[in-house]
Amino acid sequence: MMTKKIKIDPGHGGKDPGAVGNGLQEKDLVLTISKLMKEYLEDNYTGHEVQLTRSTDVFHELSKRAKIANDYDADVFISNHVNAGKGTGYESYVYTNASAALKALQNVLNDEVLATARKYGLGAHGEDRKRANYQVLRETKMPAILTELCYIDSKDNKLLKNDDFLKDMAHAYARGVAKFLGLLKAKVVTSASAKRYYTVAKGDTVSAIAREYDTTIAKIKDWNNLDSKYTIQIGQNCV
Repeated sequence: MMTKKIKIDPGHGGKDPGAVGNGLQEKDLVLTISKLMKEYLEDNYTGHEVQLTRSTDVFHELSKRAKIANDYDADVFISNHVNAGKGTGYESYVYTNASAALKALQNVLNDEVLATARKYGLGAHGEDRKRANYQVLRETKMPAILTELCYIDSKDNKLLKNDDFLKDMAHAYARGVAKFLGLLKAKVVTSASAKRYYTVAKGDTVSAIAREYDTTIAKIKDWNNLDSKYTIQIGQNCV
């Protein structure tokens, strides 16, 4: 099984707060959303690894964000943003000359996101499937999408102050990315002694499983000493 690589880009950061309004800063909101995405992907899917372009309040030039994704050889890139301009609603952008893969990414992501958004009374801002010559879309080598969750300086700000909304929308983003990549769902054990449940599939390597668990290869090889919060089962017909 080929490990898929996901690069999540929380927009702005550091000296660049992005959009501001109603006591909120875009850079903080998108970092929260991106971390929730990463967590959800790691807890619910197998066969992938996921990284952020930033995990703290630091600033990267747009060219560096694209380079980080290209150097990582990511299979998909998603740049998360929050809008301003006193509008309302969600939208997303892919590069102007959209390939079939870009259209597929945008379609599956928007379907997931808008289905969740509607539960909170939020729809699309005009045409939700937009095209743009943005630098992070133009310079990345993999299918890339830029999202605008909703507006920080309008009535949407009430949603941006709702932790449940941020979490649910982040999870919708993650499901869209997972569907685009064809990731397999991980089985989750809810007992106190096992927080995650991983089924070994044909082609999995010890190093891949170690990355999935964020642990060491040595611990994975020594099954008896593996952290008790993880449970591994051997899938059928794995060999």
